[in-house]
Amino acid sequence: SNGEGGCRDQTSVQHNDAFAQLIAPADVGEFFAKSWQREPKVFRQCDAAAATLSASQSSTATVRGIPTHSWEGCLDMLTLAWGASPMMPPPGCELLVFKGRQLTHEYDWSGPCQALLDGASCVVNHAEYVWAPFTKLCLQLRQELLHVYCNTYVTPQSSQAVRAHADDRDVFVLQLLGHKHWRVYAKPPILLPYPDEQVGKNGLPVPESILAAEPLIDCELGPGDVLYMPRGFVHEAHCSTEASWHATLAVATHDWTWARVFASSVARHLDMEESGHWREAVPLSLGMPHHARDDEKTVDKAVELELERLVDLVKQTATPKVMRERLSAKLEMHNQTQEEGAAEFHQGLATCPRDEPGASPEHWRTRHVRLGTRMCGWTPEERHEAAKGNGLTAKGKGKGKGPLLSAREEVRKPLIFIVDELQGCGSCEGVEVSKLVEAVPTLEDAAHFDDLTALCLARLCVALDILRIDHGRGLLT
Repeated sequence: SNGEGGCRDQTSVQHNDAFAQLIAPADVGEFFAKSWQREPKVFRQCDAAAATLSASQSSTATVRGIPTHSWEGCLDMLTLAWGASPMMPPPGCELLVFKGRQLTHEYDWSGPCQALLDGASCVVNHAEYVWAPFTKLCLQLRQELLHVYCNTYVTPQSSQAVRAHADDRDVFVLQLLGHKHWRVYAKPPILLPYPDEQVGKNGLPVPESILAAEPLIDCELGPGDVLYMPRGFVHEAHCSTEASWHATLAVATHDWTWARVFASSVARHLDMEESGHWREAVPLSLGMPHHARDDEKTVDKAVELELERLVDLVKQTATPKVMRERLSAKLEMHNQTQEEGAAEFHQGLATCPRDEPGASPEHWRTRHVRLGTRMCGWTPEERHEAAKGNGLTAKGKGKGKGPLLSAREEVRKPLIFIVDELQGCGSCEGVEVSKLVEAVPTLEDAAHFDDLTALCLARLCVALDILRIDHGRGLLT
């Protein structure tokens, strides 16, 4: 045993590279001995880089062992999770949108780009099903953490996705792009909570005393930084001057507690007994009000005799071997579901014809819009030919049928200016998406117009046929 945080097999000396990179420069053994299930901890990318000895390990092409991400990739991932591609996301993978720290369905049809422009945050549960780098990382982390899944959060400037809350799982928050400020509060209000005990969720409030106290951790995470939080610690996060994309790598420890694994192992053996005795109902009088019971002493005596038999049986069946087999079977089921769901999605998407329209053709084709793509307006002749030849202005049923372009107040003025300028230019030489902000006349108006905003605007304008890609520049169509 290593204390109240729980036991861990200390015989393994070969630690998984993926997990070692995730918490570098910390020592894996020391982390499990001192921090696991006990205390939140921050692992800085700058410290990890400083501790790296070989040039191959210090490559800037990866962040904590996974490929460096981009805002284009971020929007591609959101589009896949939204279900705009020819392959629908597997069950369990879903895009959720939060506005004003509340779940909203306002963008179910208009999509993630519109949501982000409006200042809403996008959350993808089980993003490992649709985004290959997350798939690979979750599978690699199994060697140390048994089963890992990935929820990912994309939050625009000056926004907060969700209110302060605690989770029923241990998590490693990996910052991918931008910066986000985190507060983690000391002393969990419910120690090691189960799903129905998560404060800040499902109507269970966070005690005011927790939020009034000095935070245990009060810091900003940048790309490559990792925050570990055991389950039960209340936390909240918000963006200030930058948008943020982070991955929450979750370990469902609430399902692997001593109580759950022990009870599950024993119950399985009781249910398998040939006589079927333990499948019989308990005496009905055990559940009756006191005044309606028969002879309570007689009933209690009978129950005590059954409990004695039960204790003897538990001693015989609750062995390390039985518990290991039970936990392994549960993990195998979850891991197989994860592997098969991700593989089916990735393989199906890879074999789709390039011109396959998808569930939302207008939005699926915008994956070709990158920061280096040049955008321009339409002439009347071009718009007519495009509509006749490609059907670009036709809208199908389903996703993509939401309201026309809208944006939060901070970016509305530059957005309108940029669109008007490009529309007025007609088929003149286009402007790169990364340089759209340069068209804004004042720095004050451009302050909130970052790369994520520019990409969301460009992709929505293509989806809604407000602007078009400058095909003359030799870019994808």
